[in-house]
Amino acid sequence: MKKISCLIFLLSLISNISIAQNPILHKNDTGFIYAADPAAEVFNDKVYVYTSRDVEGAVGYSTMQDYAVLESSDLKIWINHGVVLKPREYSWAHGQMNAPDVAYKNGWYYFYFPYNKTDIGVAKSRTPIGPWEEAVSDKITTIFDPTVFVDDDGQAYIYGNDGKVNIGEPGRHIMGAKLKDNMIELDGPWVQLSKEPVNEAVHVFKRNDTYYFHARVGKVTKYWMADSPLPQFATLKGELAPDAPNAPNHASVIEFKNEWYFFYHRGDVNEGSYHRRSTCFDKMTFREDGTIEPIIYTLEKK
Repeated sequence: MKKISCLIFLLSLISNISIAQNPILHKNDTGFIYAADPAAEVFNDKVYVYTSRDVEGAVGYSTMQDYAVLESSDLKIWINHGVVLKPREYSWAHGQMNAPDVAYKNGWYYFYFPYNKTDIGVAKSRTPIGPWEEAVSDKITTIFDPTVFVDDDGQAYIYGNDGKVNIGEPGRHIMGAKLKDNMIELDGPWVQLSKEPVNEAVHVFKRNDTYYFHARVGKVTKYWMADSPLPQFATLKGELAPDAPNAPNHASVIEFKNEWYFFYHRGDVNEGSYHRRSTCFDKMTFREDGTIEPIIYTLEKK
């Protein structure tokens, strides 16, 4: 066992393999990046976390312009693939590029990314890490913080909030819409899913035929429950996670090997800041009635 531990330690020093809990990446890791806005997905029995990237010395979000991916088969050893998608290489994509998401359907992985903050572009790949190619030549819709969910019947949905775009009723709400089978066109109008206003960072997951919607509200993450993917309206249940340390809350949720996990970022590690954030994750626990025990952030110092 000692030989194996030593080998893994040596590999972590000479490659982009990180052996860490929170944060996933550490400042002294090879290929370290500030990985923010984590969109965690499970593909082929592995966890892939798609992140935006904060640059060294950032004092705002205008320098966000590309995307990275972290991979793990056990949530202990992580492969940092670094930057895998640079949308500015596409002639039509420019401006600020914040939180992304990735979904799989019909043999393709679709990478949804915002440009100009709210214009949604799409790239696609045959593998979860790329190489990525243009799936479109223009935006497919306009929304803030896009997230995509493919239901058990294969129907895909896109979600976000309309705080920076003019959709539906005035204000910022959780919004959702169907996607066509090609994954690059809306199949109907946007639907308002929350009565209550939200700030940003909408995400959706499903457990035991119940749909969960969560988003940042003020400084905390709150969540809603519903029995359909486009409810009107979902029921607000309360706080899911407290204020993230020195960062605006942005989170995603996955089930992996029969356990549930909450991925988020924080700015109080890796000599970071509000604009230089690092991805972390913690376990998530459900009560018998399906509601969620509030997340407790943990930190492993290294």
